[in-house]
Amino acid sequence: MSHTDPARRPVPPSPAVDFDALLDRLETLAAAVEALDDPARDTVFELLDGLDLLHRRALGCLAEAVGPERLATARSAEPAVAWLCAAYGLGPDEREAAVGALDAVRPFIESHGGSIEVLEAAGGRVRVRLAGSCSGCTASAATLRHGVEEALRTGLGGFVALEVDEDPGAPAHPPPVVTPVELVRKGA
Repeated sequence: MSHTDPARRPVPPSPAVDFDALLDRLETLAAAVEALDDPARDTVFELLDGLDLLHRRALGCLAEAVGPERLATARSAEPAVAWLCAAYGLGPDEREAAVGALDAVRPFIESHGGSIEVLEAAGGRVRVRLAGSCSGCTASAATLRHGVEEALRTGLGGFVALEVDEDPGAPAHPPPVVTPVELVRKGA
């Protein structure tokens, strides 16, 4: 790879790309890398981590330089830009996006007497606090894994991990029992 001045290299026109097909191919290649022997896999991941760090820094500087309005325009105009911004946490406030993503599971949690609060979200990591009947509930781990994490993966671009602040004083208890509605005929 040449380390020549990028400003001197001509920029080729951008070919039309099937973005979804490209993402699928990248996932396939990442799975193939996982299957490599340890030294080869470690080398590839070191290369990818370095490229990620370079992209993260450059894109952060670029986003700061163009400002939020122009960045939002670029995000809405090009799926690749929207994906990169989401992957690197550029653009919309991550905390607000996480709160919005959890709106999909909030009714379920609240129907069982619980609540969930987003404490912070940065770099794709979301920290939440469970309260009400969720605090200490033996089923909350499954709820988090299946419901909350899926909602964040779907609604928060660049989601990496979920961290939960537990209430150390909450006693362990089974999930609340939801009583089914009993239908009775009139006159019976």
